[in-house]
Amino acid sequence: MSEENVEVIRRMYERWLQEDPSLFEAFDPEIELHPDPAADWVGVDDIYRGHDGIRRYMAQVYDAFEDYRPEVEDLLDKDDKVITLAIEHGRGRGSGAKVEARRTAHVWTMRANKAVRLDLYLDRTKALQAVGLQE
Repeated sequence: MSEENVEVIRRMYERWLQEDPSLFEAFDPEIELHPDPAADWVGVDDIYRGHDGIRRYMAQVYDAFEDYRPEVEDLLDKDDKVITLAIEHGRGRGSGAKVEARRTAHVWTMRANKAVRLDLYLDRTKALQAVGLQE
């Protein structure tokens, strides 16, 4: 099951980078996105719900950054979770400051090969600790 979950998330990132709207096939309709509280630069709500919530969150990211893209370094599986270790790239839309090498983690909770929850972490160590892994 976890290998299937990893593959679902791997395909989702490929589709995201190709701007393919079928990336939403990886998400349960009731998915919850929980941003890192430290990422207040995107106008963080407490929780973004459903496909529309994911779209709203991503619109805020793209409003804050030009050329934003995640570079997936690794996908790990742990029970019902898939952990993405990523480097996020972009340039501040207002400042033009280049942002790169921000080593983040995305923790996907999976059910029936669909993501039902996404927890975003700016600190990989905290993400790995949250799922019982070490960096």
